[in-house]
Amino acid sequence: MNLVDMFLKAQGGQAVDALSNQFNLSQQQTVAALEALMPAFSQGLERNTADPMGFGGFVQTLSSGRQVNYSDNPQAAFDPMGIANGKNVLDQLFGSKDLSRAVADHASAVSGVGADTLKQMLPVVASMLMGGLYKE
Repeated sequence: MNLVDMFLKAQGGQAVDALSNQFNLSQQQTVAALEALMPAFSQGLERNTADPMGFGGFVQTLSSGRQVNYSDNPQAAFDPMGIANGKNVLDQLFGSKDLSRAVADHASAVSGVGADTLKQMLPVVASMLMGGLYKE
């Protein structure tokens, strides 16, 4: 299953609905944003897991099971703890805030969704993504 499909199917579409409502986007805009963001997440996961230390950190983060709540209850990803968790995941995947910002800027150009919205969306998506990966 690809990462976009995982979001579309999460909780019968509740993840996309939650993102749409939280960021005042249509479902079409949310899906476009996810489609624009997921290649960067995929590359970050690949890069991270190719390195033995990165792979160990990824497995440790994933196996803790804390993220499953963000897949089961997408609203939890918007809480301060969910956002903090997402920022940690972004740091692990992208390595720097500058790269996270560049991902948001690129996704904005591709999707038409504002970069500021995507910058706010990134940690939430990261938390939901890890929860979905845990469940898979």
